[in-house]
Amino acid sequence: MKHQKHAKMNRRTMGNFAPNEVAIMGTTCGDIKSFVGELTHRLSRRNPAFLDMDHKSDEEELNKSILGDATTQVTDKINFHRIDALHAYNDFEKRKFFHYNDLVFVNGNHYKAAKQLLFIDDRKPLIKKLAKITNPIGVIFSKGVNEIPEELLSEKPELKNLPHYSLDDEDVLDSIETFLDKTFTTPPLKGLVLTGGKSTRMGEDKSVLNYHGQPQWKYAKELLEKYCSEVHVSVASESDTYQEASQIADKFVGLGPMGGILSAFQNDPNAAWLVIACDLPLLSEHSLDQLVSNRNSNKVATSFKSPTMDFPEPLICIWEPKAYGTLLEYLSWGYSCPRKALINSDIELLIADKEEEMVNANTKEDFNEIKAKLK
Repeated sequence: MKHQKHAKMNRRTMGNFAPNEVAIMGTTCGDIKSFVGELTHRLSRRNPAFLDMDHKSDEEELNKSILGDATTQVTDKINFHRIDALHAYNDFEKRKFFHYNDLVFVNGNHYKAAKQLLFIDDRKPLIKKLAKITNPIGVIFSKGVNEIPEELLSEKPELKNLPHYSLDDEDVLDSIETFLDKTFTTPPLKGLVLTGGKSTRMGEDKSVLNYHGQPQWKYAKELLEKYCSEVHVSVASESDTYQEASQIADKFVGLGPMGGILSAFQNDPNAAWLVIACDLPLLSEHSLDQLVSNRNSNKVATSFKSPTMDFPEPLICIWEPKAYGTLLEYLSWGYSCPRKALINSDIELLIADKEEEMVNANTKEDFNEIKAKLK
């Protein structure tokens, strides 16, 4: 067997800077910037970003940006926020700038990206940039141009079969917008039933209580199966109690729900996770329909507001892939509460149509009262 020095982990599918990135190349930097400006306006629903490089080195601008001998300066402007830094960020460090963006455009004259949208422009011949053309997705003809140079086609014959667009067409930006929007898909939705709690107040395992003619964990699992491609049961450790289900054992031990959610992301960091706790006996398809139909995949999460507190509910929640890094960051600061991450993140917050379905059953009294209500 081949020796592996480091633990094998599932990684989130990434380009150089973000999961969804496209380099615009083959024309001038000024035209790239103008073109991306149009696209970001049209694709604002995708929360787009732009990575560019400035050729100029202006000492006067540097002195205005950085105060004294500070190496980093953060300035809150009225309409935006600005960070000026002397530290040179490598490509891995640049990823954190785009953590919350669902689509990143890259100036392909200066940076490589996972996918490329190619301009055919005599001013910037692509034959000189062949090493950067690794996964082209479309070709754009500049005004007055209508064919790909033969020397480029001989090196990249696949360009002939890609979607072609011409800036001479009046509605070309509409067509490119539609094309790019379809190129990037919404992360698949997987389900997670949290069962790993100690059930101290209940006095017995809440996941096996019978409210609906079967153990509550199984009822919750069947609820999620309507909405998710896969459903897993989150457990502190593998258990025969849930042998009929796919189990995800905690890799982050002793962290409660945070550990269960993080373990699910470690299992599949490219999926969004629809998480529900096992102590929600009144939860029904009505609330899950509301949650899934209002899912905003551009946010960190989609959650209900808790009926008892003016806070988001982390245990009836869709956590998007970008939440993985957010939760790990909060953990590194010493916070193991997923609600804390929701409160301080950009989320879609819903008011439940049926707030009673958000109620937890934590004690014997709760169990008896809810059981009577269900009868």
